[in-house]
Amino acid sequence: MMKQGTDIPEKIYDDEIVCFLADRYHTTPRKVLRQFLEQNTSEMDTGTFRLEENEMAILRDMMDCDHS
Repeated sequence: MMKQGTDIPEKIYDDEIVCFLADRYHTTPRKVLRQFLEQNTSEMDTGTFRLEENEMAILRDMMDCDHS
């Protein structure tokens, strides 16, 4: 499970999956990842869009992998 306060590696913002989701939701990669973090830590609907559970799972896997 991902820990709170996760530092997001800068290169994840350029990842093709993150960019695909940004295009899908007509937003920026940073906003996609911000929404991911908010949804991952809270059940409150705080964003202008909501990532689907399969998208959340993909992003969780990305955060758990070593991107060094």
